[in-house]
Amino acid sequence: MKVLGILGSPCLTGNTAALLDAVLEGSREEGALVERFDLARMRIGGCMECGGCDTGFSCVQARDDMVLVYERIRSVDAIVLASPIFFMGVTAQMKAMIDRCQCFWVERFVLKKRAYDGKRRPKGLFVSCAGGTKELVFEPALHVVKAFFSAIDYDYCGEILLGHTDDPGLEPRKKAALERARAAGKALCR
Repeated sequence: MKVLGILGSPCLTGNTAALLDAVLEGSREEGALVERFDLARMRIGGCMECGGCDTGFSCVQARDDMVLVYERIRSVDAIVLASPIFFMGVTAQMKAMIDRCQCFWVERFVLKKRAYDGKRRPKGLFVSCAGGTKELVFEPALHVVKAFFSAIDYDYCGEILLGHTDDPGLEPRKKAALERARAAGKALCR
C-alpha cells in the first residue's frame, strides 16, 4: 500500500501539516509506504491553457515538478490532499496542482478511458483547517477537491476538517481532530 500526502499550505509545520502528518502516521502504522509532497517547495506553474491536455500529457510546462505528481497519481493507492482555507478555497499552490490535472479529466470524460476499470480504485481524502467559525467556510474547497478526485478517478473517502483555528481554546479540538486524522489514515489502508 502506498499513500501520498500533498500539502498545499505555504506553512510546512502548521495545523494543516499536523493533520496531514497524523493521517500519514496512521497509514504507516498499518504498514503503508508513505510520502509527502510539499507544494510550496515544488516548482509547479499554473495552467497556461495550452491545449496539450487534449492530446495527452504534452503540456508546455512538462518539465516542472508536475511530472512527479502525474507519476504518483498513477502509482499510489491513496492520496491525501491537505490545504488550509484561503478565501473559502484551497491555496494557490494546491489549485495550481489541481488545474494541471486537466489531462486526467480529458482522459476520463472526453476519451472515455477509466484508468482503474476492473481494479480497485485508489482512495482520496481531504484534510483542511480554517480560522473561521462557520461550517460553510469549507464548502467551496470541498467542491474543488471532490471534482479533482473524480477527474483522477479516485474514490473520495471523506474529509477531516478543523475550523476556528484562531480560537485560543483550540487544543482540545485539535487533539480530537488529530485522532480522527490518524484513524482515517488507518482506514485508507483497509
